[in-house]
Amino acid sequence: MASSGGDTWHRVAASDEIADGSVAMVRAGAKLVALCRIDGRYGALDNACPHAGGPLGQGTIEGKRLMCPWHGREYDPMTGECDGYAESATAYPVEVRDDGVYVRVE
Repeated sequence: MASSGGDTWHRVAASDEIADGSVAMVRAGAKLVALCRIDGRYGALDNACPHAGGPLGQGTIEGKRLMCPWHGREYDPMTGECDGYAESATAYPVEVRDDGVYVRVE
């Protein structure tokens, strides 16, 4: 796995493992990440909701938003932005390679 500036890419899933319109909790190194797939694109957010620590990887996809299972806050799974709130979830870069889906974390 390539390393650059302290960041490391981790293979977290096969490219067809996550169904479109769903989210899964995956491990990228020491971090738990909510891996989302929407319209064939992947997004990865820190698994802990910045509002109250809810497990985003156990949330649901509603339209093009990831909904926290604890309090219903909605996040953009590609950017981590949360409409109407200053708190954003940490978003991680994602790459789809021949052998699977990779997420880059520190």
